[in-house]
Amino acid sequence: MKIASRICIGVLLVLVAIGFGGRAVAVGTADGWQANRFIAHAMGGIDGVKYTNSYEAFQANYDRGYRLFEVDLILTKDGKLAARHDWTDDYQPGLPDRNGGASTLAEFKGTLIYGQYEPLSVRDIVRLMRENPDFYLITDTKETKVEKVRRQFEYLVNEVQSVDTSLLRRIIPEIYSPEMYDAVMKIYPFPNKIYSTYQSSQSADAIVEFVKNKGFSAVAMPVSRVLLDPFLVFRLHKIGLKSYVHSLNNSAFMMLLNRSVGVYGFYTDLETGPKQLSSEMDSLNEPFEHHLWICIFLIGLGKIKSGVKKDKATKIVRWKNNAET
Repeated sequence: MKIASRICIGVLLVLVAIGFGGRAVAVGTADGWQANRFIAHAMGGIDGVKYTNSYEAFQANYDRGYRLFEVDLILTKDGKLAARHDWTDDYQPGLPDRNGGASTLAEFKGTLIYGQYEPLSVRDIVRLMRENPDFYLITDTKETKVEKVRRQFEYLVNEVQSVDTSLLRRIIPEIYSPEMYDAVMKIYPFPNKIYSTYQSSQSADAIVEFVKNKGFSAVAMPVSRVLLDPFLVFRLHKIGLKSYVHSLNNSAFMMLLNRSVGVYGFYTDLETGPKQLSSEMDSLNEPFEHHLWICIFLIGLGKIKSGVKKDKATKIVRWKNNAET
């Protein structure tokens, strides 16, 4: 009976989604950093390469018209922050031997990324923010352990305050959990912040309640989250929050998620300026949306099938336990 109910509910949700999908959700206008619908992911793509977080990537994408940049920040061996995705050897193969661990900031700064791009420290980024007063920064600090979160943001805030405290208004931390929110806001009450769900297993109800109570104005999520729960974007929009999706490098799929689900903005590695991306999205035809909802239908069926298997597995375990007793 439970399995039949789940299938009926799943089919109903898919049908509602298909009906909802024919209409775009109005996202309105925004001021300040949220006027930017496109975010240069890891400082943006350059020469066909992603994740450099480099000076050259920033400058190239700033010149293309990006004003909202996401940067990866991780702790160095000496407790400072480097603009780098992780400490694997993929990005800077010339770094001194670290036995798989982190480098010092000096080692990081002294080795070009892919042999040609300049690495950035937090101090370098602060300098770029002073030189470019319309440059907004989203931080992806990755850590979830509260102690490491404190170390990261204490260092970040101290570095910025040593130069110009007002720049903190243009830094938008990605927050991954209620615990991280508390830790970060005790260090500095950032007026702008974005709740990022890529490290969270929270339900849609929990996400909506948390961001509403804590005064967030935007939520970031991976594409998979939108496809598995397309109504989350709609619910966020109803309470005045914009949704950004990462990372997406296809303007047709951006159009589908915008018109069908109501996604407002996108993190991207595309070496295409925001104006051109907007133009490409506007030029695409509505029928593409049907392909998106076919994908959602298939994913929905996959979830239902997974739930059926889980129910069967649970019943088998219970049967075995009962037989043993």
